[in-house]
Amino acid sequence: MRKRLKKTFFSFIILLVIQMEFDTVLRKRRSIRKFQSKEISMEAVRQIITAGTLAPSAHFREPWEVLVLRKEKEKVIQCMLDYVKIHPEDESISKTAEVIGRADLLFLVYCTSMEQYDYHLLSIGGMIENMLLKATDLGIGSVWIGNVCPMGKEISSCFDVSFSKRLVSAIALGYPESEPKELKRKTESEITIYRL
Repeated sequence: MRKRLKKTFFSFIILLVIQMEFDTVLRKRRSIRKFQSKEISMEAVRQIITAGTLAPSAHFREPWEVLVLRKEKEKVIQCMLDYVKIHPEDESISKTAEVIGRADLLFLVYCTSMEQYDYHLLSIGGMIENMLLKATDLGIGSVWIGNVCPMGKEISSCFDVSFSKRLVSAIALGYPESEPKELKRKTESEITIYRL
C-alpha cells in the first residue's frame, strides 16, 4: 500500500512538473524581431519541424511543406523590396524584410493542396503554432510572418517550388537579442461566452 502511494505521489509530481513546463513555454513565447548572430543547429531545426508535424490536420491530410533557408533568405528579402517599390504604401513589408535579414533562418510554409483550402489553412496554423512553441522551448526566438503572401508566386519561383503549392506563411528564427516584456492579453472571461 505504502509503495503504491509513493508511486502515485511521484507520478503526480512528474505530471505537475510537465504541466508547469508547458505553461511556462506558452507564457514565454513572444514575437521576436531582433536576433543574435548565433547559428541554430540542424538538430534544433529538425526538432522544431518535428513538433510541427505533430499538429492535428483536417482529415489527417497534413497539407504542409517547409522550405528552410539561411543564405538564400536574401532572395526572399529582394522579392519583398521589389514589391515595396511597386506598393510603397505598404511600409510593413520593408520592416518585415529587415526582420528576416536579422534572423538566422527563415521557414517558408507552403500549403500542398488547394482542395479544402480553408481547412488546410487551419491545419497549417496549428502546425506553425507547434513550431513556435518548440522553438521557445529550445530558447530560440521566432516571429510568424504573413507579409510574404502578396509576393508568394515570385518568392516560390526563386526556389523552383511548384505552382501547385501556395506560400501561406513564413517564420523567422534566431536566438533572441533580448526578451520582450509580456503584453497584456485578453482574459478568458473577455473572449468566452458560456451557454451551459
